[in-house]
Amino acid sequence: MTCMKAQGQITAFINDELNITELDKFIDHIDSCEDCKEELEVYYTLLTAMKQLDEDKNLSDDFNQELKEKLDKTQEKIIHLRYNYYRKKGVMVIILLLLTLFFGLHHYIQPKEQENPVIKSQFSLRVLFMEESFDKVTEELTNYLDNQELDNRTE
Repeated sequence: MTCMKAQGQITAFINDELNITELDKFIDHIDSCEDCKEELEVYYTLLTAMKQLDEDKNLSDDFNQELKEKLDKTQEKIIHLRYNYYRKKGVMVIILLLLTLFFGLHHYIQPKEQENPVIKSQFSLRVLFMEESFDKVTEELTNYLDNQELDNRTE
């Protein structure tokens, strides 16, 4: 992050308007840049003092200490959110692995169907029906051919 961008986000930081990604980059820059840290201290002192005066509150004794506490709390919040993010991802990966393992092994764990060798055919009715139909067709064909032969002889 550049100094211009960090200085542009100072008021958003003081008013808690930055998202977690912006906060992380902002805090990293403030920790590494003394000029921006001084600028933050000045703005924090001015804006917090004006806010306290507007709300008729007693002015704080040590604005630098309050800023330090706010920065520490923000860093803890970032660490906590990162931890939760990676914990959720880890749980999701573990769940997916367990589901994959379960469904992959389910085939092997599932009891096998016992083979039931066919002793007698269950299709006897169908065979009988087909034989009867075939016999009828054969009979009709034989009758037809016999009639044809008789017709041929009579001619």
